Amino acid sequence: MDRRIRSTIELLNRGCDGHISLSDLAHRVGLGPSRLSHLFKNDLNVNIRDFVRERRLARAAELLATTEERISVICMRCGFRDVANFNHAFKRHFGLAPREYRRVRDNEVSRSHQEKAEETKN
Repeated sequence: MDRRIRSTIELLNRGCDGHISLSDLAHRVGLGPSRLSHLFKNDLNVNIRDFVRERRLARAAELLATTEERISVICMRCGFRDVANFNHAFKRHFGLAPREYRRVRDNEVSRSHQEKAEETKN
């Protein structure tokens, strides 16, 4: 993988919840915006915008599963600008709205705890 693409990924991983422009990102790794986009897509088979969105959604799913924070707070923490956009992107990616995702995860955790409790009884 091109070292500049590795640097780009590091920059994006450190600031995935913030907003950085393509031109600023390209400048930081010593490339023009179109060249960075081309190299990124060639190396990772995904464009920068989709890469960032997938990282943000993965982080949001983790927070939904492990915290009781409000969905609007998670939305903002993960770099989405509004809840409607977040809900739409999340549902398109995971097949469930954030609230449904959390409910399913809570039910799975509850079942897992019940199964473990029953195992220790026997």
